[in-house]
Amino acid sequence: MARKRTRAAGHDDDWRAEAWYTPERPLPVADGITAKTTRGAFGTSWWAKRWIAVLGTFGWGTRLQRGRTYARKGQVIRIDLAPGLVQAQVQGSRATPYAVTLRITPLTDTQWSTVIDGMAEQAIFAVQLLAGAMPQDIERVFDHAAVPLFPQTASDLVTHCSCPDYANPCKHIAAVYYLMGERFDDDPFLIFALRGRTTAQLMEALHARRSRQVATADHDQPVGEPVPALRDLLAGFYAAGPDLATIRPHIAAPATDAPVLLQYGAPPGDTEHDLRQLYTQLTTHVLEQVFGDADPVDGNVTEVGE
Repeated sequence: MARKRTRAAGHDDDWRAEAWYTPERPLPVADGITAKTTRGAFGTSWWAKRWIAVLGTFGWGTRLQRGRTYARKGQVIRIDLAPGLVQAQVQGSRATPYAVTLRITPLTDTQWSTVIDGMAEQAIFAVQLLAGAMPQDIERVFDHAAVPLFPQTASDLVTHCSCPDYANPCKHIAAVYYLMGERFDDDPFLIFALRGRTTAQLMEALHARRSRQVATADHDQPVGEPVPALRDLLAGFYAAGPDLATIRPHIAAPATDAPVLLQYGAPPGDTEHDLRQLYTQLTTHVLEQVFGDADPVDGNVTEVGE
């Protein structure tokens, strides 16, 4: 078996140029987890792409590239996810598959309580989550609680692989990273599970928060007068109510002369003078015919009912 020089994690990714290295061919796997994407970027949903994009900011370079190749070849045998822990098996060049572990700190109960309160306060978040979808701005809720949903730095992820490669992440760990993104595509709630809450726990907590908020809102509503049944109102259904007598509209000529001309601008040609006279005469005529007593020039008001 070819040997390669080991190196400390965090060194430049061009270490192959500095050391004698012979790439090893992985043994084929008959029933491995094959990536859905045969080329291009991994992940289709925004949350899966966000997971992959975060890993790309950690400066791991070609290590991630080698992991993509392993993921697409189906070298990952299994991935098991639990709160704060991912365990996987990846077939390399040796007969025994390598054991990969990935740890990320789960949120505490207090942190989750704050996050769920924030989710419940946003009605659209609660609706989308209860429907099994990941809201586009869900990260804002976690940021407000000062507990980011996705890793922020490479130190947020503690990983180990049983392979002899001293680089971290090695290609086996990187392959698991990519396939986790595709798992998140299928079930966005796995991201929450990794942070410490299963789908059932999250749904139960959201239902409880929303029910409590609705009950509180109903309790705070002022108690109005009882509404009579429709059958008790049929006799006077078409009669005007007592409030009609209190309605006293004020009808008057416009305070501004020909306001329609101000609204639509000067008319074409030399018609503005004639139009102003026409609007004034129409106003006077309508007020006199309908109300019998109005002076549009002085703006006197005639009130209905006098």
